[in-house]
Amino acid sequence: MKNRSLQEFSKGILKENPTFILVLGMCPTLAVSTTAENSFMMGLAATIVLVLSNVIISLLRKLIPEKVRIPAYITVIAGFNYCSTFNESISA
Repeated sequence: MKNRSLQEFSKGILKENPTFILVLGMCPTLAVSTTAENSFMMGLAATIVLVLSNVIISLLRKLIPEKVRIPAYITVIAGFNYCSTFNESISA
């Protein structure tokens, strides 16, 4: 039983962790912040970008041809990232 629990734990950390396997979301993973407020705002911005980009991609999924689906997804996500960065620079 203990061996199985350890195996499940290591599977979740190493084998099925998208940060290590798919290298998705490395910016929030690698970001370093100096204050708790900055960390909270960065996490909030990352959450908003993920939610809004997933909503837009879900709405456009049937309209985007299969050959250009991944570049379209990258463009949508990059657009939301730019908007969140641009908004941050305005408020600073």
